Amino acid sequence: MQLRYSHMIMAMVLGSSLSIASDATNLEEVFTQGKIEGTLGWFGQSNNAKGATADSGFSNGYLNVGFETAPLYGISLGFSGWGSVKTSEKNDGDYNNAIADQSVLSQAYIKIEHEGMGKVVLGRQAVDFNWLTDYIEGATFEFKGVENLVLNMAWARKYSVVDIDEISEEFSKLNGNKGIYMLDAKYTPIEALEFNPYIYYGDNLLSAYGLKTTLTLQPSEELKTITMAHYVTINSDVEGTSDGSFAQVEQGVDFLGAKLALGYIKVNKNGMAGLGAFGDQLPFEEHNHTFDKDAKTPYASAAYEIEGIKLGAIYGKTSYLDEISGDKIREKELNLTIGYEIIKNLEASMIYANIDNDNNDESYNAIKAHIAYKF
Repeated sequence: MQLRYSHMIMAMVLGSSLSIASDATNLEEVFTQGKIEGTLGWFGQSNNAKGATADSGFSNGYLNVGFETAPLYGISLGFSGWGSVKTSEKNDGDYNNAIADQSVLSQAYIKIEHEGMGKVVLGRQAVDFNWLTDYIEGATFEFKGVENLVLNMAWARKYSVVDIDEISEEFSKLNGNKGIYMLDAKYTPIEALEFNPYIYYGDNLLSAYGLKTTLTLQPSEELKTITMAHYVTINSDVEGTSDGSFAQVEQGVDFLGAKLALGYIKVNKNGMAGLGAFGDQLPFEEHNHTFDKDAKTPYASAAYEIEGIKLGAIYGKTSYLDEISGDKIREKELNLTIGYEIIKNLEASMIYANIDNDNNDESYNAIKAHIAYKF
C-alpha cells in the first residue's frame, strides 16, 4: 500500500507539471532568493503541587532557524533546526524528559508546488490536521484544482513533537515501518458552510472515519456566530483494544471583538483506540484526562484583545472513568492567558493553569511564561 500511495501522489502532481511557473531562473537565485525564518526565545514553567508530589519546574532558551530555497520549476528545498538549552530547574523538574533532545533537525523536505493546483512535500515537515499535528517524516499532498474543495493526503512514517516546552527523544516510527495514512477533504458548497470528512488508516492498527462541520454566519459587522460539530469513530485492529469514538460540539459568538464559546467533548466508554497519540486540536493547555474512557467535558471559553493585549480564558470539567478503581473521577481545569507584542516581532505571553482533581495528588497549579523574537 505504501508504494501505491506514493505513486498516486507523484502522478497527480507530475501530471500537471508542464504549467508550473518558476520564481528562480538559475541555481544561484535558488539560494540567494531563499527565505530564512526563525525564532529566538525563552520559556519557563513552574508547577505548584497540591498533594504529596513536590513542586517542580524548569526554564530553557531555544533557537529555531529554518531556510527554504526559492522555487526552480516549482521545486524547492526546506530545512529547519531546533536547539534548546536549560537555564534553570527546580526539584528535578523533568527537563530531561520534556526536552529529550536538545538539538534536532525538525524539517528537511523537498516541495513540488503548482500554483492553483496544489503541492507535494516529501520528507520531514510540520503538519496541522485534526489528528496529525506537530512534525512527521513522510509525504503530504494538497490538491486545490477543484473549486471549493481542498484535498489533503498524508503518509506519516515517523512522528515527533518539537516545541518550546517539549521535544521528543527522536522521530519515532508510527506503526512499525507501515506508518499512518490520512485522507482529509474540506468542501465549502457555500461560503458559510464547510464540511471536513476524513479517514485515518494504519495497517493492523486502526481505521478512523470522521466528519467535522462548521457553519459561520455573520448577520452584521459586529456579530458573527460559529457552530462546529465533530465526530469520529475508530475501529481498532489491535488485539485487546476496543473500538472507540470521539465527539465535540461548540457554539461560538464573536461580538464587538469579544469571542465567547460553549462546548462539549465526549469519548465513549472504550476510549479513543489510540487515535489521539498523533496529535490533537483540543482547546485546553493540559487536558490530562480528556481522552480517557467515558470522559465527558463541558467547557466555556472567552477571548478579547484590548490595546494590543490579548486576553483569554477557558474552563472545563472532565468526568472520566478510573481504569484501576472503576470509579468516576472529576477534574476541573482553568486556563488564563495573556499576550502582548512589546515591539514588532517581539511578543511575551503567560499561561496560568489550575488543575483540581478528585485525586489530590493529581491537582496542581502551573504558570508558563514565554518570550520570543521572530525574524
